[in-house]
Amino acid sequence: MSEELEVRQELGSSKEQEMVPANGEKSPRNRKDMVKNIAIAFLSVMLLLTFFSNTIMNYSLPQVATQQITSGTISPQIRGTGTVSAEDPYNITVKETRKISGVAVKEGSHVEIGDVIYYLEDQESKELTDAREKLDEMELTYEQALFSGDVPNDVITNVRNGRNTTYDSYQKELAQAIDNYNNAKNLDNAAQADIDYMTQKDNYDQAGNNYNAATPGYTLAELQYELTVATQNGNSDRIKELENQIAELNKDKSQLSNYGSQESLSYAQKLALLNQTKAKTAAALKVAEDEKEKLLTSIATEISLCQKRDKITEQKEKIAKLEAESVGASVKSPVAGTVSSLGKVAGESTSADETIAVIQVDGKDMTTSFSVTNAQAQKLKVGDAAKPQNVWQYGDDFKATLTGIKNDKQDPGNKKVLTFKIESKDVTPGQNISLTIGERAVEYDLVVPNSAIKTDSNGKFILVVTSKSSPLGNRYKASRVEVTVKAQDDNNSAIAAAVEGDEYVVTTSTALVNPGDQVRLANN
Repeated sequence: MSEELEVRQELGSSKEQEMVPANGEKSPRNRKDMVKNIAIAFLSVMLLLTFFSNTIMNYSLPQVATQQITSGTISPQIRGTGTVSAEDPYNITVKETRKISGVAVKEGSHVEIGDVIYYLEDQESKELTDAREKLDEMELTYEQALFSGDVPNDVITNVRNGRNTTYDSYQKELAQAIDNYNNAKNLDNAAQADIDYMTQKDNYDQAGNNYNAATPGYTLAELQYELTVATQNGNSDRIKELENQIAELNKDKSQLSNYGSQESLSYAQKLALLNQTKAKTAAALKVAEDEKEKLLTSIATEISLCQKRDKITEQKEKIAKLEAESVGASVKSPVAGTVSSLGKVAGESTSADETIAVIQVDGKDMTTSFSVTNAQAQKLKVGDAAKPQNVWQYGDDFKATLTGIKNDKQDPGNKKVLTFKIESKDVTPGQNISLTIGERAVEYDLVVPNSAIKTDSNGKFILVVTSKSSPLGNRYKASRVEVTVKAQDDNNSAIAAAVEGDEYVVTTSTALVNPGDQVRLANN
């Protein structure tokens, strides 16, 4: 075997030596073989690419789900959610603050008249305790004011005897006091005016008397001078005449001086009498003023004390009323109905006039409402029945009836408010409830899923899938078709479009698909 192998190797080496030229270049035969091999490899690759091109291209295209256009029925549904409210609910309140020891019912429970709603701790209310404390304070203040020492005894008697002087009496007494004061003031002013007048007249007359008394003195001085001249000249007749004139003037001067003194004494006497009158009028004015101020103080004091006395009476009446209205050991329902809400739990305290429970009275309706568009409202009429969106939450007795269609105050031009009467033992006021109400089903020739309806700036359209055969398989393209939506419900839309009615439309896609794009089908 080894000898045979050696012979073969020698033969092979000899052939290779024959094929390789002496200068080291490849022979033409070897180059042809290489070109042939490359061509075969290239054609093989192209054949493989051509064979798998359909599969490769498909994996690069958006994948779409389609559904055929069909005929069918559309039943548009109108949906809305509203809060249930009770018609004339009964609010249970208490007039006092009490602590709750227990709750006897649950929300949704039905109660009869007299059934216990809450149990209360056995103690007086805070309002009653506070009212009694306030009464004690009011009585103390009243007694201190009554016997303060500044209140006239007759006022104390009047107030203690329960007398209420009328405002007419006060007005009459005060008017008399004011008249007395004004009269006394007028008399005092008149007396002062007399004094002022007499004083001024005295001063005026005194000035005149002084002037008259001073006038002879000037003339006497002149006569004395002439007498001196006549004496020097020895004119006896002139001397005698001048002496007579001087004697007469001295007499007049003396008389004028005496008259002035007498007149001054007369004025002093008159002023003294006038001052006596003024003293009397001033005293009378002071008495009238004191009486007026005393009456004003008396009236104000009496009014204040009577008010305090009457407030004490009112407070006693309030306490008596609180005692009469005091809640016992429990709060009971005054009506029969369903407990729609409880405002308190055990351990909490009530407040005066606070609503602690709400009863939906038997026979009273529950309602709810929500807003819809005018177009939706036009399809409904009063009396239409609605159903809950979550049917499983309610019993077979559930009933919702449309009772009113009115303008929405928030948008009266575009929306309406639907009001429904709710009848169900499973519904309570304050609960949110979702309703659905719809038209009768209508048959249409062209129906597509809602997801097939697309919208852009040019309007609504659908993407119809068209196919084209090729040697490598079918090619699918999405084509735009303009549509008008005639009706719509939760799942489907009825359309008007330029289609035959058996086309397939795109419902969903793995990527954005534009009209004219190639796509691959989800089931291919």
